[in-house]
Amino acid sequence: MPLVVSVMGFDRSELAELVAGVGARPEVALVELNFSCPNVKTGLEMGAEPSEAARAVANVRSLSDAPLIVKLSPTAAEPAAVAAAAAGAGADAVSLINTLSGTALDPRTRRPWLGGGGGGLSGPAVRSVALGQVAAVAQGVSVPVIGMGGVASGAHAADLLAAGATAVAVGTESFRDPRAGGRISEELAELLAQSGFSSRPDPAPRQPLHAKSPANRL
Repeated sequence: MPLVVSVMGFDRSELAELVAGVGARPEVALVELNFSCPNVKTGLEMGAEPSEAARAVANVRSLSDAPLIVKLSPTAAEPAAVAAAAAGAGADAVSLINTLSGTALDPRTRRPWLGGGGGGLSGPAVRSVALGQVAAVAQGVSVPVIGMGGVASGAHAADLLAAGATAVAVGTESFRDPRAGGRISEELAELLAQSGFSSRPDPAPRQPLHAKSPANRL
């Protein structure tokens, strides 16, 4: 089974160090760049705007032969433009969405539950946002799009595929059900079979997601 490792850094040099170290490991098939963390030099998230994303990708592209997936920030003004810039700079795929910023209060104290005051909102609440952004990004890039956000069933996965995703990731649901990935995959296969498809029909095929290849990194 391919091993995908997600890395994040607070500036481009830290990200480069992590990519070089992780990407050199033979067991790592793909490296995901989490671009939803802040760049301390500019005050921007690396994925907040196209030129920042492009610079970050270009800075690490030569450091590893592993395919690079850019995890896009859902708070970018134009996620599709950021995705196109990342792909143009050498990203092999993009993934979205990451969590949305939110706050939860302790019902006893009415103070923020998390030490930092807030955190990432995920799960069913972000599913419609994920569908909208995946659809917009898929229209603007030719690289594979990995969709995620609130996937808890095969039907949810099918929705993301219909929106343009090449593959689907399962996150929050795995905390509730550790076997969610396998279950959702089986539900999706059954749903597609009932619809007469062995896999998702794609009028504009993208590069397949697979491990390293000299001719095609993804």
